[in-house]
Amino acid sequence: MNKYMLCSWWLFFTPLAAKPNYELKYFDCCIMKPLVTFILLTICLTTVAQTTPERNWVDTEVKYTDAAGNVIMVQNSLPKGGGGYIDVAGKKYSYVILWTRIVNESATPLKFMMKFPADTFAIFPSPDSYIRLFLPPDIMTPDKIQLVDYGLTNLKPFLDAEFNRPSLQRKILKPNEEYYFYIPILLHQARGTARTALVLKEHDLFYKVNIGEHSTLIPCGRIYFEN
Repeated sequence: MNKYMLCSWWLFFTPLAAKPNYELKYFDCCIMKPLVTFILLTICLTTVAQTTPERNWVDTEVKYTDAAGNVIMVQNSLPKGGGGYIDVAGKKYSYVILWTRIVNESATPLKFMMKFPADTFAIFPSPDSYIRLFLPPDIMTPDKIQLVDYGLTNLKPFLDAEFNRPSLQRKILKPNEEYYFYIPILLHQARGTARTALVLKEHDLFYKVNIGEHSTLIPCGRIYFEN
């Protein structure tokens, strides 16, 4: 046992009143201060972790009111993603995942139908660059908002099976009911920050897509209150 081990052993088992000044200083500087600092840092980090709010990932929120006073709220998310996909022809795509939330804030049932064709949308200057839009059947819920890709885990199997087919969402919302759905966008030979929004013009639906400085407005369905 070396002298440092003997010193430490003696410090722990000798009453503080019996210890010389220099041992007390050693105990205070080398043991107590680091221990107190560690405890305070742990408390601080725990407090920050408990009080930091989760990001809601909502980009835009708009309320639409019809002539009868019925209200529809639409929320559009920020993008997540950054992964890739290769189709059966060997073409490579990057993708972003978005979601839209529709809330029927009226006392009347709300019916909507949304459809994307199996087409490409050339919104970029280069004819070789384009986007594809899809509506997978996976159920989006609020508890998935903080997850990777918003919890959309079956994108590849869906694209493998439905890549060349139109995709569809159809729903009747009861009074005060909400509905979330995913919208993945594939980008071929294109880059840029994505921002999107579901836009209502009377009973018609349009999906606005901005990729960098380029944008398009895609007709995509109908929405109306049932009489």
